[in-house]
Amino acid sequence: MKTLSESKHVALSASRIKTLEKCSWSYWCSYVLKLPDTPNDGSSRGNVVHTVLEVLANKKRKKYVDSILETSDIFNIPSIRKLVFKHARRLNVSDEENIKLIKDMTLVGLKYDFWGDTEKQPTQDIQERDFDITVDKKNKKYRIKGFIDRQFIYDDKTSIVRDYKTSKAVFAGKDAEDNLQHLMYTLASQKLDPKHKVQMEFLFLKFDLKEGASNSGLLKMEPLNKSALSDFENHLTEVQKVVDNFTEVDAYSNFAADKPMPSDGSFSGKLACGFAKYKGHLKKDGKPMWHCPFKFGFNYYALRDKDNKIIKTFFEEDKEDAFKILKNDEKVTRETYLGCPKHLTS
Repeated sequence: MKTLSESKHVALSASRIKTLEKCSWSYWCSYVLKLPDTPNDGSSRGNVVHTVLEVLANKKRKKYVDSILETSDIFNIPSIRKLVFKHARRLNVSDEENIKLIKDMTLVGLKYDFWGDTEKQPTQDIQERDFDITVDKKNKKYRIKGFIDRQFIYDDKTSIVRDYKTSKAVFAGKDAEDNLQHLMYTLASQKLDPKHKVQMEFLFLKFDLKEGASNSGLLKMEPLNKSALSDFENHLTEVQKVVDNFTEVDAYSNFAADKPMPSDGSFSGKLACGFAKYKGHLKKDGKPMWHCPFKFGFNYYALRDKDNKIIKTFFEEDKEDAFKILKNDEKVTRETYLGCPKHLTS
């Protein structure tokens, strides 16, 4: 493996690859144009829940976890209540409904084998384990980057890789059977600890984590063998070639809008575009209808470096944030995004 400084590849993450496979135009907007995107309540709630679980995973706070489990209330600990509201206000999810969801999902995460010691004692408990790995062999050339929510390592060379999910549905179809995070995190874990056997777990915190139940939020993935991981490395090598040389021509090659509606329960195909016919389209209950953030056009501001490369973009209402971080050799430009070519209307 090469070090990061030696790598010339764009870093591949599970989300980057999934975006590319789902829709080439969405990839172009997200990773090349770097268009701004407004986080929804779900992702913001997830951010808060992950933060709280990470804080409580410190062994020094085990007494806090014990107290919370005894009372079934994370706000039993004043510092945790303060932490939740600090981040919830920052992310605009501090209303009563969102706070309740944050509390409930955090509690579900704490109740399920939180210290990884239900069956045996771990020798290591690693939170937010990040990785940036470059492989440059004759037939395998790729760079993967990401972080693992939590990993337990045991004396017998087994390892549990755990990922917390706050989405409203458990993986189905291809998302469950051929999951990119499962492949990516197992591969990364075995590159970091070659002799370990990895078990991947997804914990969907909106559901009870009862193993074997029909509505369980616990998804234990089948361990991957060497052959499966080698095949995945070959796939990464091909994806790396595309990503390293991605152009606007490639952006037009694989629209989600050209694909059929998914039949396996996964979030793919035309479903990924959303059903809104125009920006601000409301559902029957008066709430905004979800759609891909790049379906319709908008104006925005871009912070560019001295070579005119985009550093970051901002919605019009946030343009002052661009000027706050502007450096002497940079500039801020006003830009217009016309919308997805497959959904442009005259």
